[in-house]
Amino acid sequence: MKAEIPFIIFKTKKGMFAMDLYLINRVEKFERIVTLIRRAENIRQASFVPEEAERWEEEFEGFLKRLLEITRIRSGKIMNKRLGKMRRWNIFRLLGIPTGHSRHISEEERLARDNREALLALSILENIIKGDISVIGYGVAEIEIKGKKVYINGRVDPVYTELIKTDMRAAMALLELVR
Repeated sequence: MKAEIPFIIFKTKKGMFAMDLYLINRVEKFERIVTLIRRAENIRQASFVPEEAERWEEEFEGFLKRLLEITRIRSGKIMNKRLGKMRRWNIFRLLGIPTGHSRHISEEERLARDNREALLALSILENIIKGDISVIGYGVAEIEIKGKKVYINGRVDPVYTELIKTDMRAAMALLELVR
């Protein structure tokens, strides 16, 4: 089954980009909003204004800048939390106090994954948001889900394929859309 996803197309100093407006409020983690940004080359102009897009045009530049600031703050908090846990664990380990090695390893892996995700989102935003941001218009892309792969405009999209594996809310929203 196929459906269309609305995008807002914008231009920065780095080029033309498009952001998915359907999933923007449906991802589990704030940092995953950044994964919805892509180059606008494969997004075709919409002949209509999608209903999800009505309020975005005036607020979009401010939204991206707030997204950058919040992502910067969150990535710092995640890193501080990770370093704090590592320090405490090392102190207990040096003192010979048993605290559950496998529990610490699994928590460290979770925090490292969250940290990488936040830093990647921050890196993408800092790269894209250079200079002024101007909204060009709206676009749509055709989405199709076959098995565990997501196709956008007939090509396998690795970002959306990974997103439906890791983000249950996004997966449910996409499945709801294509039905």
